[in-house]
Amino acid sequence: MATGYLDNYYARLGVPRTATQEEIRNAYHQAARKFHPDTNKDSGATEVFLNIQEAYETLSNPTKRKDYDNVLPKDVTGSPKNTLVNTIYSRQALPVMDSPQLIYVMINLMALPPGSGALSPTTPPLNISLVLDTSTSMSGPRLNSVKETARQIIQTLKPEDVISVVTFNDAAEVIIPATRGQNINVLEARIGIISTDGGTEIYKGLEAGLTEVMRNIRPSYHNHLILITDGRTYGDEEACLTLAEQAAEAGITIHALGIGDKWNDSFLDELATITGGGSEFADTSRGIEKFLKDKFGQIQDTFASNVTLDYETPPGVELRYAFRLSPDSNSIPLGEQIALGDIPNKHSLSIIMEFLIDEMKSANGEFPLIDGKLNLVLPKLLIPNVSTRLSLSRPTTNKAEPEPPPQVLVRAMSKLSLYRLQEMAQKDIEAGNIIQATQRLKNLATQLLDTGEEELANTVMLELNNVNSSKAMNEDAKKRIKYGTRALVLEQDTEVPQ
Repeated sequence: MATGYLDNYYARLGVPRTATQEEIRNAYHQAARKFHPDTNKDSGATEVFLNIQEAYETLSNPTKRKDYDNVLPKDVTGSPKNTLVNTIYSRQALPVMDSPQLIYVMINLMALPPGSGALSPTTPPLNISLVLDTSTSMSGPRLNSVKETARQIIQTLKPEDVISVVTFNDAAEVIIPATRGQNINVLEARIGIISTDGGTEIYKGLEAGLTEVMRNIRPSYHNHLILITDGRTYGDEEACLTLAEQAAEAGITIHALGIGDKWNDSFLDELATITGGGSEFADTSRGIEKFLKDKFGQIQDTFASNVTLDYETPPGVELRYAFRLSPDSNSIPLGEQIALGDIPNKHSLSIIMEFLIDEMKSANGEFPLIDGKLNLVLPKLLIPNVSTRLSLSRPTTNKAEPEPPPQVLVRAMSKLSLYRLQEMAQKDIEAGNIIQATQRLKNLATQLLDTGEEELANTVMLELNNVNSSKAMNEDAKKRIKYGTRALVLEQDTEVPQ
């Protein structure tokens, strides 16, 4: 029998010790589909499948489960012991109030450091597709920068890594198929012949890229797609978003880079964040190079991937907003399940959540904010899929004046407020509320000046006249303000007490 983490039947199925029978049954079916010898030809799949079956036979039987729980040590749970969950609240307690109140929670998910029982720091193999826009507008320095950086990245690949390269314009072409152990010189030569032509149809490139990733997809790999484009796609946006949903379900993360000012930032944001990824902006060749190198480095440094949260809030509580502070910054779309991103080895996956509480009539002990289940993939485990409970709550109090929030949360919120100001200004412009939008932009410029961000503040001030006259923002300025304020969030100190 396997030792260590797998000695726990709950861990074999990737569920917490408090899992319901339905959760155990669903986890078993999901794991069995992945590891059944008829469909999974990997060495060791049969042993894993037998381990899963053994665990399910015990945990699905209430009597056997009770007997098993009685001999299972009390400190053993289904949650990964290699991951630390740290929460910081803006209020130590919730005061009794007749009016609505807000509370902010910073959640930090971290890999335990070496020597504390954590998994070894070895890097799981990569399974990445690079999907490149080769429409006519990408010709010259833009494409040259992408090609040169891709060559440099290929030289760093290990024999077990899988990379594919797909180009698209009016049609898609697989330049490098998804296989491991390819000749580096051959790969570089194939990249060298990439040229530009035609228009931009993202769906075709996205579909081809995801097909290449799916050829080798495994929970023990880092499965990602990197999309680079400088143009808008027309008529296939909904089809692209459907592909992103399928990618998220399969455990593939999409990252997007928009170059210049002609691409649709709202669309790329939505496309990527559905999967737990994000979009970024570059206006120079150096920016393209930095994005690609940083993204590959970030993927290689991943400890746990595809972190999602299934959650419920009690009556009178609304999760209104969620934002990922690090390892890269992005708004998080809300739904019954939300994609949080990846946990790096050396830093934290940090999320800020904003809750609105209708009213607090009396101080009755602990007040629940959210009850949920964290799902994540630990590629280094034999059975990588893991789930654990996440519950957030605060004690209630009759004390009228709340204590000041922790400084780490204050710093994060002060930077996030700049990004949210531009978000709200954009919504005002779209709704035709120009006066309100210009007021927010003036406020944003003032706060940027106060923090020493003079160049970004000047961009905002120059755009005010354009908003007043044209009732819209210049696309280049819009992206500079949006991604500039988002970058400030990432620069803030998210270090948390251990």
